[in-house]
Amino acid sequence: MAKVLTPDKKSAVKKTIYKKADEFNYASRSRIDCGRFMDELVTDDEVGSVLNNYMAKEKIRTYIKDGVLNAYTKELTAKALKATSPTDTITQFYSVESSVIQKGKGKDIGLTVTRSVDGKIFVVSGGTVLKWETALRKALELIAKESGLTVNGNTPSVCLHLAVIGQDLTDADKQHINTALAAISVKARFCSG
Repeated sequence: MAKVLTPDKKSAVKKTIYKKADEFNYASRSRIDCGRFMDELVTDDEVGSVLNNYMAKEKIRTYIKDGVLNAYTKELTAKALKATSPTDTITQFYSVESSVIQKGKGKDIGLTVTRSVDGKIFVVSGGTVLKWETALRKALELIAKESGLTVNGNTPSVCLHLAVIGQDLTDADKQHINTALAAISVKARFCSG
């Protein structure tokens, strides 16, 4: 019977991987570099060798990638997005004060609905720069499923909070995203942790 990965060992391996990912600057590396990094973790004494005692060798890489490194990048994204207030974004882009009337939970985490004093509704959706289309889709799906967000026939204004984690984002990259979003009257704010 295979040994079960104890919470203590799981935590120690996760902590080690996070530390090594920070040192490697995992979030800013290319896919090829990240693949090599995972290969190194599979053979690492503090990671792969420990996991080898609890799971089949062919499952170690998958565990590292899906079980730990995906959570690592999600935490970096969440940290970057938390650093930027949805109401501050509305004030910055529309020069109005607004209050939060709804915060997303579960799969809608990162979505915030605000209302200005004059009753205008705004939807702020968070995501990563690399998957800005997903953040946009989440905002549009929320507007489509909640008819109460449309006031007097006016749909809410949409802003995206886009986390910039690790990668260098050039002014040209930002301009490209802003130009694409401007075509549908959506604003983007780039956030870093």
